[in-house]
Amino acid sequence: MSKGEYTITMKKIFLFIFGFILMITPCFAQDRVISADEIVSKMQVKLHLTQDQMTAVKPIIEKFLSKREELKSSMEDGTNDKDKIKGEMKQLRLDEAQELGQVLSAAQLSQWKQMQKSLRQKPPVGNNQSS
Repeated sequence: MSKGEYTITMKKIFLFIFGFILMITPCFAQDRVISADEIVSKMQVKLHLTQDQMTAVKPIIEKFLSKREELKSSMEDGTNDKDKIKGEMKQLRLDEAQELGQVLSAAQLSQWKQMQKSLRQKPPVGNNQSS
């Protein structure tokens, strides 16, 4: 193989690898926004919500999901500092739990809080550290 052929082959391999990386990158995106419908659906399955509860829970979830997105945006664009946002997020969780407590049974609310706690403790996607 001549030097020219080798260079062309290497360029083809590089372009193939580069194209492959560009193609799979969206599969590992971490900032997937979950919808209120998805959350309510998961709640319905895990908490065994009645139809009335689902109807009452959805606007609560939508309201707090929107507020969390606003806080996240303000952190990303630098209008608020991280510590302030952490405190506000904590308050949002408390307020959300209080409103959900008006709709859910004590057992359902407890299970909801546990679900939320386990979600916050999960490492981000793609951050699998093996011991």
